[in-house]
Parts: sequence; C-alpha cells; structure tokens
Amino acid sequence: MDKKNQNFSVVSLGQQNVPIVTEDTKTRHSWVPFGIYMQDDFYFAITQTFSTSTTHAACIEGIGDLIFGKGLYSKNEEFQQRLTKLIPQEETKKVVFDLKLYGNAAYQVFWNDEHTKIKKMYHIPVQTLRAEKLYDNPKIQNYFYCIDWLDQKAQRNKKKIPAFGTSNEKMEILYIKNYTPGKYYYSLPDWMSALQFTEAEAELSNLHINNITNGFLPAVMINMNNGVPAPEERDTIEDLIERKFTGTSNAGRFMISFNDDPANKPTVDTINIDNLHEKYKYVAEYAQDRILVAHRITSPLLFGIRTANNGFSSQSEEMKTAYSILSTMTIVPFQNLITNVLGEALVDGGYEDTELYFEQLTPLVILAQTAEETGQTVDEVQTDINEAAENPDQIEDGLELEEEMERPEYGYSLAYQSILK
Repeated sequence: MDKKNQNFSVVSLGQQNVPIVTEDTKTRHSWVPFGIYMQDDFYFAITQTFSTSTTHAACIEGIGDLIFGKGLYSKNEEFQQRLTKLIPQEETKKVVFDLKLYGNAAYQVFWNDEHTKIKKMYHIPVQTLRAEKLYDNPKIQNYFYCIDWLDQKAQRNKKKIPAFGTSNEKMEILYIKNYTPGKYYYSLPDWMSALQFTEAEAELSNLHINNITNGFLPAVMINMNNGVPAPEERDTIEDLIERKFTGTSNAGRFMISFNDDPANKPTVDTINIDNLHEKYKYVAEYAQDRILVAHRITSPLLFGIRTANNGFSSQSEEMKTAYSILSTMTIVPFQNLITNVLGEALVDGGYEDTELYFEQLTPLVILAQTAEETGQTVDEVQTDINEAAENPDQIEDGLELEEEMERPEYGYSLAYQSILK
C-alpha cells in the first residue's frame, strides 16, 4: 500500500549489527587503523565495555589478578636479583591487565649505549601504538605512538618508532599479542565474542537508572487527531518523536502538547507488555552468562559473582574444581605467552638462564582444603601449585640459544616510544 494512503505508521527503531573488527590496510595513512564501529575505535570501544559492564569488569580484574599472581620471578637466584631492578613488578601487572582487556600489550625497553644489553623495561599503554604497514617487509618494522588516535590534532605529533630487534635505538617497545585468525598487525581479546553482551548489560543499567530518575513510562501508541499530514511531514514527526522518546537514555521522559481545540488533542494509548520485568531479568541473566562463558569462567564465585545454580554440592568443591579448570585453560596460557616473549627478548638483550615464572595466586580456601587432605602445609601446597604451572620452555636449558636464526613474528611485535623523555 502506498504510504500516501496510510493513516497509520510503524516506526522502525535503531538496530545493532554484529560488530566486525577490521585492520584497515587500505587507508592512505602509513599506519594500520584498528576499528570496530569506526575506522580506528577498537581500543576506545573496548575501554567503554570495561567502564560500563559490571560483570565484564569483575572478570577482567579478577582474571588479571590471577594471571599476575604474586609477581614475575626467576628460578635462577643470580638472575632474580637483576630481574627485580630490570622489570619492576608493577609494570608487569599493567602489561597483564592490557593483555587481558585488549588482547594486546607492550613493554618499553631501554638499551645500554652499545645496544648489547637491556637496562630497563617499563609498561606503555598499548592503545597509544599503531603498527606501520608491512609494505615489502616480512615483519613489522615500525610503530607509531600517539596519545589519542581519535584526535586529528594529536595525530600530528605522532612519533615513528622502530620495532624491537630491527634497530640500534636506545629505546624500544616489546609488543605482546596472541595469534588471531584473519588478523596480522593486532590480536583480539579472548572474550571478544561477548562484546555485544557487555553492551547489553550496560544498556540495561542505563535504562533502569533513567527510569528510576524520571519515573516509569509504559510503552504507548500516540494518535495525532488533527488530520493526516503529508508523507514528508509525517516522517519529520516520526523522527522527532523517535529522537526524543526512544532509547535507554530517554526512558521516563514525558510529552507536553499545546492545542487550540480539545477535540484535536493527541491521544496516548498505553500498550501493556506482559511480564516486562521478567524479560529484563532474563536479558540481564543471559548477558551475564554469555560474558562468563566468553571469559571461560566455570564458577563466578571465584570473582565474587553469585548465580542461582552452580551445579556443585558445596562452595568449596565448586571453587576448587573451577579454579583448577580456569588455571589450566586460561591463567597458565596467558602466563606462558608473557614468559615466552620476555624470555626471548631477554636472551636477545644479553641475559641467559632467565627461567621466568609467575608465582600463582591461589584462593586461601583451596590451599587450606588441599593442605588438610594431603597433610602438607599451606606453603608446601603453594609450592606444588607453582611448579605445576611452570612454563616448560623456561625450564628446559634455561632458554639457552646457541644459534642465531631468523625467527618469524610469532605472537609479538616490538616498538619504542620517546614521549616520556
């Protein structure tokens, strides 16, 4: 039916498509933008999810704490004394957080004057770095540093920086990333499939706070009783009402109408939606469940999140089993990635027998229960857990590399920044 002859309109509200992450290699810039909804908004969008989704934030901070544990150490006592000054613990903790939240992380590396030995390593916010296009090179040669890539003025002050192992500069940055299919310059966080559910949880929070602030307004049908306007005018009215009264930010708003004749006043008919509170509750619970699944969390209790059904006969049993699975499937792989990258970099930086490992942060209830069951002390149980989680690549031969060979870019790229001088 032609819209001219229609006296009734159905307003189509905004819709959200599945987010697609892109590395824009066709850009005119010499660096590669990394975007989701816009050309280069990946890090901004990811930061927003952490700031607005309660479940997601708890998972990021909780898993990040477990990955870092009690710190990064070396089994080589002689090197341990150097490691304390070489890589401050608080810098590694920041790197761990970035790696879990963004799927990418970076160290700032300082060399001696002869470029033969690494003097110091610091964290640098990974969202400030962008990879240079490969051109004809087999691996990334340079990165660009900018404090805010969404600011065109700030981009004018960007700094081009060489990749670790490709220059004789005194300052470089070690870029850490996992392998992601379809991506080369950057990687995706392990929870990326739950991005929309983190946004749904944030929107639910926004909806409720606006309803509470402004009062509760039900779904309605608005009837204009002063004639049928032209299609163009009708579209304008629909757009105006949609902008003012739809979306979670507009929940609870009211309308004022001014009329010359009471007979022509608009009428508002309430559309009752059965069990609306249950629908919101279902969406909230489903979003939380999907976020936990994406983070590979077997039991939310490990992070202080309580759910209705946990499937275990006791909380201690649940936490012990859940921690074992989480440690094997999530914590240790993150730790191995970091120790492998750091181990290789330190060998290139003039150090041998690094034997790096993370001391595990184990819930006290698990340590106490295991100690009681095995007859060991809590310290002995903790030692056994640390040894079980050690990276075999760091133990075997202390990462002694007798032959120098060209290595592919497996899991990390490197760069430096001089903005902090």
